[in-house]
Amino acid sequence: MKPEIQEIGNFIKLINKQPELFSEQDRNELEAIITPLSNHDVEGILNKIENWCKSNPVIDDALNVVVGSKPIAEKGIGGKFPTPEAKADYEKNNVKEELLNAIRQSSPPETEKPNTPADD
Repeated sequence: MKPEIQEIGNFIKLINKQPELFSEQDRNELEAIITPLSNHDVEGILNKIENWCKSNPVIDDALNVVVGSKPIAEKGIGGKFPTPEAKADYEKNNVKEELLNAIRQSSPPETEKPNTPADD
């Protein structure tokens, strides 16, 4: 796995495991800086994430903790490990979408307002 993809994967793990660290403004900023980039511009995506993290020290510190944790091996369809070529191709093509999906899904659900009228 390319180191850039691994680093972006660590950021995605952080978003999934600790979505409370990201405010709505954080999510909007990340989506705005990542969306215009090409799916194949892995280095550009990583640079944007790194620069953004430098201006958000709490998230940067949390990311350093994730980076220090040991990655879990991933199995492909059918429980088999994918070939290095297949895995690299898949990761390169889907890293941007996976990142954007993680950002969007990390938003807390909107709370529903009670359907009963308030007693005044």
